[in-house]
Amino acid sequence: MKGVIAKLIEWAEQTLPGRCLRRFLAINGTTLALVVAAQAFTAFIPLLIVVASLNPAGNSDGVGRRVVERFHLTGDAASAVQTLFARPPGAEGALTVLGVVLLVVSGLSLSRALQRAYEAAWGLPRSVRGTLNGVVALTILLTQIVLLALLAGLLRGVPAGSVATFVIRIGLTVFVWVVLQHMLLAGRISWRLLLPGALLAAVGQQGLSLLSALWMPHVIEQNAQRYGVIGVTFALLSWLTAVGVLLVGAAVVSAEMGLTRQRQLARQTADLGAAEEAPAEEATGKAMAGPGPVEQADPADRFPPGPP
Repeated sequence: MKGVIAKLIEWAEQTLPGRCLRRFLAINGTTLALVVAAQAFTAFIPLLIVVASLNPAGNSDGVGRRVVERFHLTGDAASAVQTLFARPPGAEGALTVLGVVLLVVSGLSLSRALQRAYEAAWGLPRSVRGTLNGVVALTILLTQIVLLALLAGLLRGVPAGSVATFVIRIGLTVFVWVVLQHMLLAGRISWRLLLPGALLAAVGQQGLSLLSALWMPHVIEQNAQRYGVIGVTFALLSWLTAVGVLLVGAAVVSAEMGLTRQRQLARQTADLGAAEEAPAEEATGKAMAGPGPVEQADPADRFPPGPP
């Protein structure tokens, strides 16, 4: 029985999920995911400050109202969300400037955390250029999320709009994830090796979006009833933790699939080179051996006997 279990464990470790899990544990993926979630949370608060400060004076509850409508919140949960995201009375330009500064600093920290996760997954050393690219990659990711939200709203009433939205979402998300990985890794990995991981990351992002629409309303309502306004931040932190796990998991899967593909290509190249060298070595061996022995003619053949 133990032998069967050992063989099953050995077989599971050789599968793609098993290899990904082993790589995730080797790079301390849980710690990296929590770091990414914490950095995302510290970046999210300044982002809310900036957005709330930029709202018109008569629209101070714009962010809170959008969150309430997005997750269909009612009662205490809706009140807590609107209170948390409401624009402070008398907010001036100084608050916006402070929020922008905090947003830039926290955004840099988040991009460095993402860079460390991807470099650890691929086994690459740290790169300063990757940190600078990470800021641009983070901006692209946020822009993609905003564009997808606007697209979903525009196509909501169009016939077959949900199908068109899904197709456009997948295509745009795959493209963004390829660019994002390439920039975080400072261009040290081929685009072709990043594509499989980008496909899975795109599917994972859409799955998380669907799960958030089903799971987050319940979590926000439950936490708001128990803890009030602070309960909304607890729910937000839980959601960002799931996002962190998705980001690090996407890095691990992308690295495992990309490195496996790289080894396969290297093996195919080596086999092709060996197949091409074999006939050349055979021909070289024959040339070095020289011509074979010359068959001597029989003297009787050169001088046939005379007439009897």
